[in-house]
Amino acid sequence: MNYSKIQKQILQKLLTKYESSKTYKGQNSVNQNFSIKPTDVFKDYEKDSADINTIDDFEKQCKYLENENLIHLNWKYDRISRITAYDNPENWEKYRNILEVKDKNTRLKEEIEYYSKYINTNQIITELAKEQIERLNLGKEAKYERTEAEKIFNLLLFILNNKEEILERELSISVLHDSKLWEKKYKSKICKLLKEKINTFDLIQNADEKEANKIILEQYNIFDNPTYVYFKGKANIHFSDGSLITISQENPIALSSVSLKNITKLEIINTQIITIENLTTFNRVNKDDLFCIYLSGYHNSTKQNFLKLIYENNKNKKYYHFGDIDPDGFLILENLKRKTGIPFSEYKMTVTELQNYSTYTKSLEKNDITKATGLISQGLYLNTMKYMLENNCKLEQEIISWMEYKK
Repeated sequence: MNYSKIQKQILQKLLTKYESSKTYKGQNSVNQNFSIKPTDVFKDYEKDSADINTIDDFEKQCKYLENENLIHLNWKYDRISRITAYDNPENWEKYRNILEVKDKNTRLKEEIEYYSKYINTNQIITELAKEQIERLNLGKEAKYERTEAEKIFNLLLFILNNKEEILERELSISVLHDSKLWEKKYKSKICKLLKEKINTFDLIQNADEKEANKIILEQYNIFDNPTYVYFKGKANIHFSDGSLITISQENPIALSSVSLKNITKLEIINTQIITIENLTTFNRVNKDDLFCIYLSGYHNSTKQNFLKLIYENNKNKKYYHFGDIDPDGFLILENLKRKTGIPFSEYKMTVTELQNYSTYTKSLEKNDITKATGLISQGLYLNTMKYMLENNCKLEQEIISWMEYKK
């Protein structure tokens, strides 16, 4: 017979009670009864407002299970008061056959074996797998149902080992065989896991969830859309196929992140090289002595390697970074210096700019104060950080580039 959804719920709840008991574990010296209330399955069963036909159908389904010697019904007046399982090994096996599940100990062993195969694959995945094994050994359910766990672990394996730029919909169809499932169900879940397991960058502490997820995924070369790096200045760009692009101050260009890997040499004629945090400012800055680069988003490994190539080809230049005059702007600068090894200096990110454009400053938020204090404790940008804290101010770079442009 095909048992109904209600009937299977009754059997599942009783089986769960039994397999969580001392009797099942062989630790009980007295007989136990395993029962549930009808409201555990049909929550409105005892309400006077419940539909009489629905109640009648529920009771008929329960009586059928009783006639099959699977349960015993206790009645109070004209309503079922308790649903009790017949406690014998054969009966529990009948439950499992109807529910198409294995014995809990068998399931536990198989789950531990499943998670064990992920040990030593990757530090993050290993840690996550060990957490699930620990839960199982403590008699708890794993955090994820098996099919869900397979998708999560396969996504993590792909992401953490990914070296090439890939778009999110491509990731989704590659791993989940559905171009929309990543965005719909797994993106937030995976990003939250990565945030918990990695040393979260200072950069995402003040970001909303959408921006933080973007930063995290870009670290692993995963993008919502193709990203481009913008250039403005005087330079010759050599590619691995032998082609050459000559750019001038008046004709900015943009190259996709993928094409950056094909650059073998970049000869810059300008005396100074500057990375700029925001595109609006990139479009405004226009000085003959500056070669400007807008990296478009987080500085992932591809962009970091590209900057290292520039530095190798142009070590005699001066290097600057122009960002917002707030703690996050300086943390971006520190991250850039640490990841590339290039001696960047701040450009127009000093007390002078905060004073000159004081009309346009904003008040610090709680996170700003924490981060500024942290930078001071490291001995970084002391004058600027102290001024910001003392005067409760920060400044976005767009106003500086606009005012400088108008001069």
